[in-house]
Amino acid sequence: MPVGALLAGVLGELLGVRAALLVLGIGKCLAFLPVLLSPLRTTRALPTEPAPADPQLSEERTA
Repeated sequence: MPVGALLAGVLGELLGVRAALLVLGIGKCLAFLPVLLSPLRTTRALPTEPAPADPQLSEERTA
């Protein structure tokens, strides 16, 4: 949140308030693109079982 406020303040000073609101509004409208273009979109099912544990790590814990 503080980073966004800082960015908005800097853009407001450099571009003016209206231009900063326009730029940030467009950015907010495009915020879904990373998820849309990621492999997450094509994932059909999540794994039901956890990944197998590393046997070497379990031996270290018991020793």
